[in-house]
Amino acid sequence: MLQRFMITVALLASVTSFGQTVPDSAYYHRLFYLCKAWGHCKYYHTAIAAGTVNWDAELIMAIRGCRSTPMAMAYADTVLRMIIHAGPMETSSVPMPAIPDSLNNNKDLSWMGTALFSDSVRSRLDTIWHRFRPQENVYAGDPANFIPSFNRDTLYCKLNGSLSEEQRLLALFRYWNIIHYFYPYKNVIGRPWDSTLTEFIPRLAAAQDELTYNLTMKELTTRINDTHASFSSPVYLAWRGNFYPPFLVRFIENEMVVTKVLPGNSEIKPGDVIRNIDDQDLYTLRNELRKYAHGSNEVSVERILNSIIMYGDSGNFNIRVENQEGLHQLILARNGTNYVALNAGTGAAWRDTVLGSSCHVGIVDMGKLKYEDIGPMFAHLWNTDFILFDIRNYPNGTLWYLMNYLFPEPVHMSNFTIPDVTIPGSLFWKEQWMGMGSDSNYLGKITILADERTISQAEYTCMGFEQFGRTSKVGSTTAAADGGNQYIYLPGNIVTNASMQGVYYPDYRPTQRIGIIPDFEVHPTISGIRSGYDEVMSFALTCTLGTEPEPEKTEILTLYPNPASVSLNFIIYSSNPGTMVNIWITNVYGKEVWSGVNQSSEGILDVSGLAPGCYILRFYTGKETIIRKFMKL
Repeated sequence: MLQRFMITVALLASVTSFGQTVPDSAYYHRLFYLCKAWGHCKYYHTAIAAGTVNWDAELIMAIRGCRSTPMAMAYADTVLRMIIHAGPMETSSVPMPAIPDSLNNNKDLSWMGTALFSDSVRSRLDTIWHRFRPQENVYAGDPANFIPSFNRDTLYCKLNGSLSEEQRLLALFRYWNIIHYFYPYKNVIGRPWDSTLTEFIPRLAAAQDELTYNLTMKELTTRINDTHASFSSPVYLAWRGNFYPPFLVRFIENEMVVTKVLPGNSEIKPGDVIRNIDDQDLYTLRNELRKYAHGSNEVSVERILNSIIMYGDSGNFNIRVENQEGLHQLILARNGTNYVALNAGTGAAWRDTVLGSSCHVGIVDMGKLKYEDIGPMFAHLWNTDFILFDIRNYPNGTLWYLMNYLFPEPVHMSNFTIPDVTIPGSLFWKEQWMGMGSDSNYLGKITILADERTISQAEYTCMGFEQFGRTSKVGSTTAAADGGNQYIYLPGNIVTNASMQGVYYPDYRPTQRIGIIPDFEVHPTISGIRSGYDEVMSFALTCTLGTEPEPEKTEILTLYPNPASVSLNFIIYSSNPGTMVNIWITNVYGKEVWSGVNQSSEGILDVSGLAPGCYILRFYTGKETIIRKFMKL
């Protein structure tokens, strides 16, 4: 195998050196279909799935053939040779299970009919497809784990230095096909995944130096719009910097605001607004770096962008801040311990307090609460009127045990869409139940605090508390990335991630790119940061939320059809049926896309002009605001 590989590489190299090559546009067009054919074989061919073929090496040879074969038939022969090298496709008499369109990530196979392929190529691709039956695949992980694993995709991963054009394209093809076949949220990426392949083929073919390659791959991974899509490589981290300043920041009121400062740095204070870093205007910097910030929604993109901007090289840096006294130019230092020290928790995991004369409240910091704390915590707070769970952080896996104190029996927590590694390109539903049940349950109410720092397990924790029923959510939209986070390994020491489980509410409402929507939307302010006042916590610590009888609620009895393509009907039950209703529609980033007034509690909304995707509806009846989600087809 190795000898044949070396001979073929040498032959193709000689053709490239002395023969004609195709124009770039034709070359990129060929690569598009080669990527699809290679992925099709990788995940459906029996021999490749078993790991008996060096399929990455076959791709390297085929890419060279794409460039060095000016005749169309020669290109088709290059693809044919690659497929032939996989060996014969096994047959089976077992029927292929039916896959509904809603669970099919690979519905469109029309690409196999491209005129670039010969009849022989099309026939072999079709044979692989029709002979395929569910099978284990070394490149997709163990089906018993209920989440795909890509640990076998390691060829060229540890290479240092500049990669060849073929190796760079291998990285693109590997990542693109993993997302194409296994990403459970491909339907909400926001653009056709094929168009991303078309865009990045010429960019990665041309990315000859290490930094350009790494930054192009970083930008590629942001295109799945997933807050889990972190990115790491030695080259990227050296460019971004590995050291952090002595303060934390958040994007508040459209400004980058200092929220916490390490002791010993009296020059800069919470509430200072950053205007300039190392003589670069902050807003210019944000615009230039935004394309490298990944996120499921706009608030997550802003948070990741803050992190990219704040990291830098070790040592002193210049910063200009603005506060009540005016503009100030400072010199501060980044070091390796700042970030850890800034995020180190202080204080107790829980405490209790009495508001007014009668409202007994427990406050729990979910970032500090550990498994062994749960029993003592509930013993201490058992008789409170309500418990406030602060989840503006990342919990320690405590939800699974907390549920036993809240429910008398196991709870249907969520529904998952699981990528089926035995049938690449398909998903299946799996119900998730939680808790063992208990004869003695907490009788008070629950309030959740959440914001853009609430991600993944933190969002799932919010979902668990929501099942409790006597729950209020205060704060702002969360990071909108839930589901098992899985590593993807790419050439050049790149490791990236993606959410590889789809997470939905028990009634099948989606969470990805939407997040947890608060019942009461409250944001921090710059003035609050400067005075040390936590507006979100203060709003939540009201007896109205905790102990007083809830006001009679207006309800949306009907919202249909949902998903909607042209119009959306609503009927609101109200004690005053003729009441005027104010209506707002925002996208998942919180941007208003429509607003209006309806003269009664029934109406039809024209949504035909909206782009496909998920939207948030807000109805204000004069008594309260009702929030619902809908999908536009």
